[in-house]
Amino acid sequence: MKRILHTALAAALLPTLALANPLVETKTADNKLTTAPAQWLGKAPHLVVMGTAGGYPFDLQLTDLNDKNIHDLEVKREYLKTQGSYAPYQEIDLGLQIKLEGVAKTIEAKLTHADFNNLPSLPADFKVQSREEFPAGSRVFTEFEFEWEGGGKSVNAELANWRGLATVNLDDGYKADEPNADGMVGGYINAQRGKDTLVISFTLPVTEFEVED
Repeated sequence: MKRILHTALAAALLPTLALANPLVETKTADNKLTTAPAQWLGKAPHLVVMGTAGGYPFDLQLTDLNDKNIHDLEVKREYLKTQGSYAPYQEIDLGLQIKLEGVAKTIEAKLTHADFNNLPSLPADFKVQSREEFPAGSRVFTEFEFEWEGGGKSVNAELANWRGLATVNLDDGYKADEPNADGMVGGYINAQRGKDTLVISFTLPVTEFEVED
């Protein structure tokens, strides 16, 4: 009898023990991937963030962009106005606001380059480096930010100095005649920073553009 009771108690506790602490870990429910993807996950809309950043674990796997937990999902192209033109196209920004286990979270990532429109073709492979914010050629810069609070705990980090690999696989705004927020953008980042390794795969609709003077 005691053995049966212990087994039943253990089974009852399993769901509780399996739950992530949302003030520490960022994890979506019903995740399909058990390891971080080794390459871009393709043209179907998605946002996957797996690994650690600032010591905080991430296992964010979104394939339904209409998920009720998503409060906002913004993707922005940024351009620099120079000598009367709207070139170069320098930045791809991702911004997510999502509520997980009752905790509202803001997660942002970006890729920057001297001019994505100057790339010979897409897909394009890059080395992630941290010396320049807008590097030319086959180099990019990335930054990852996150913020949430609850239970008297506040988490806020803006992390640069990543090194690794990245790809821009899809961009309907590539070599467009003027700044635009049309179509989709997709890519992949696999980067390290100290003890952290973070992998991001995304294919998302662009929602806005910005031109900086």
